[in-house]
Amino acid sequence: MPNILIESENILPDPSLSAYLRVGGYQAWTYARANMPARQAIVAIEKAGLTGKGGAGFPTHKKMRLMLAQPGEKKFLIVNGSEHEPGSLKDRFLLEHYPHKVLEGALLAAHAVEASDVVLAINEASIAAVSGFRRALIEAQDDPAVDFAGIAVTVQTVPDIYIVGEESALLEVLEGKKPLPRRKPPFPIERGLHELPTLIQNVETVVHLPFILTAGAQAYRALGVDGNGVTLCTLGAEFVRSGIFEIPLGTPISEILYDWGGGLRDGSQIKAIQPGGPSAGFLPPASFDLPLDAQTLAAHGSALGCAVIRAYSDKDCMVREIGEIMHFFAHGCCGQCPRCRMETNMFDTILRQTLSGKGSWKLLDQVDKLIELAKGAGICTLINMPVAPLKSGLAIFRDEFQAHIDHACPRCGVGSPSVEPARLSVA
Repeated sequence: MPNILIESENILPDPSLSAYLRVGGYQAWTYARANMPARQAIVAIEKAGLTGKGGAGFPTHKKMRLMLAQPGEKKFLIVNGSEHEPGSLKDRFLLEHYPHKVLEGALLAAHAVEASDVVLAINEASIAAVSGFRRALIEAQDDPAVDFAGIAVTVQTVPDIYIVGEESALLEVLEGKKPLPRRKPPFPIERGLHELPTLIQNVETVVHLPFILTAGAQAYRALGVDGNGVTLCTLGAEFVRSGIFEIPLGTPISEILYDWGGGLRDGSQIKAIQPGGPSAGFLPPASFDLPLDAQTLAAHGSALGCAVIRAYSDKDCMVREIGEIMHFFAHGCCGQCPRCRMETNMFDTILRQTLSGKGSWKLLDQVDKLIELAKGAGICTLINMPVAPLKSGLAIFRDEFQAHIDHACPRCGVGSPSVEPARLSVA
């Protein structure tokens, strides 16, 4: 299978412009400008079935069509490389090692929606990604081989704060304001950065475009097991082979865990995974034969998200791990919405009490009531993010919750009710 995003799994590429041109870099951009009007480019993207790689998985062509329909000569494309999801490394990897592929994808996306300005938003904590992309941008701007066709491309760094990953909070930060999500409507496509039409796409999403617009939609679909293309997965440090992998969508989860990842580094058994980051529902071993695709995972109470695959072993206390996730979302809440603030803090409190030996099923039964109370509320989707891991965790690991209620968790120490959850970090 040709790797359309990563040329080699073992040897990092030369990120220079000369190296990129030698392997056909910017040919897709040159071809599209001369032969593929905006609407035709969007049709190709639709036929390829490309979806957003930032987490939501929304069909890319739908957002592009809405953006193309917006009036005005000045429109923004923001390529979101803020990457605040814990464990996710794919976007910074692309910006650091494949910066010209990101830039070419951004130019193609701007062409498809007739955007006049492109802004690369990069997490300020990703120092190598920031410097790598800025260096590539200067190279391309100074070389006559790359014609930007009047599209202005700039780089802005954004703070390493989780809520900045929400698209309207990102807009606020890019305008020099506090990272607080906006109420919708209007949506960014209608009125976004500086009140102008704005399309926001993830770094990885635009990187798929050069292949799609030259090789064609069918060639792209053929890369996946069931015609769904590919995605980048981040396998955590717990795997024998951790890192970034280009995975054909539809690959059985067990194959990814054991053939690609090599199983767990310490040799222990995997008792559960989250296939899409901390907001994804847990999957037990009975689900490991499922194909990795967004629709299948959603049907089983989980999510593909940005494809950060976290595996948990028999040695892990899942009450402690879920407590870590609940604390992360409580800490990540911006505080704007009373119900979100209440829900995330209450989930955090319930898990803390359970871990400290003060838990009960009467207390844990409050979870469903809190979820129902918060349903439909909230300016952004953070209010929904703790729900799947907590509900699936309570269902799958009921015996481990019972052990904590009984002050008898063998993983945390029998009779030791003074366990604090660890803390998730973005890196």
